[in-house]
Amino acid sequence: MANETLSTNIAGLVDDIQAEALMKLQDTAGIMDAVRWIDTEGEAGKTVDFPIYGTVASSDVSEVAEGTDHSTNKQVTNAATTATVAEHVVMANISDLSVMSARNDIVDDISTLFASAMKAKLEDDIVGLFGSFSQTVAGAGTTMTVDHWYDAIRQIKAGNGDTTALTAVISPKQYYGAKGLRPLLSTTTATGTLSEDFKKKGFVDMFAGMPVLVSNEINEDVGSGGDAAGAIFHKGAIGLHTKGLMNVEIERNASARAFELVAVGRWKEVELVDEWAVYMLSDVS
Repeated sequence: MANETLSTNIAGLVDDIQAEALMKLQDTAGIMDAVRWIDTEGEAGKTVDFPIYGTVASSDVSEVAEGTDHSTNKQVTNAATTATVAEHVVMANISDLSVMSARNDIVDDISTLFASAMKAKLEDDIVGLFGSFSQTVAGAGTTMTVDHWYDAIRQIKAGNGDTTALTAVISPKQYYGAKGLRPLLSTTTATGTLSEDFKKKGFVDMFAGMPVLVSNEINEDVGSGGDAAGAIFHKGAIGLHTKGLMNVEIERNASARAFELVAVGRWKEVELVDEWAVYMLSDVS
């Protein structure tokens, strides 16, 4: 009877765990909101196309006299990039004893574990695209400077990217380290609101006109040289296709006196427009 009650209690918590985990995952989305994100949960198929249209330049605009038929036609191309979702799975074994002796909110504890794991993996997959960007600033063994940030903006602007929709994603050392963003803001020569905010709060969420996100998933020892691999990119540079961020299921393992909780996330990340992204490799040793 006790085991039946335990099974019923845990099974009844699955929906709560999924809801809590999904809410926490969305609340900490961060990098997901910085990319072009399409969710197809409830729709047929595993694949989605991200349309990428060619540019229409100022040279394609003609001055035409009143009453004159304009016969020049600009062909706009659409080179779509395809993203087919893959499954990402994490499983947790929860013993009967741990459930019966839990003093904390088990729904909160398990949902936090699942949300943290899924967020880290999804973030790792996205930052894994940074190394494929062909445009770069700084470089191996080079200390980050303010000029590197504005050079990245210049490169994206030259590629017809909208510089009002940029995001920087950098590593903890690129943000807080002695060769990162911190000394650019906290030195005695730094002035203005950003410097004061950094000194008072220990962080700034905007720099060079863009949000700054810190990711623990960024490699801080690229090529074993003590360099970190961040990036600055436009929202349209990266596509993310999800088919429901996460689903949770439960299965009883009676012989182990435990429950298996399995969380599945379905997504695929793709690079869309190379000209709208810049790889920022800098020394953090």
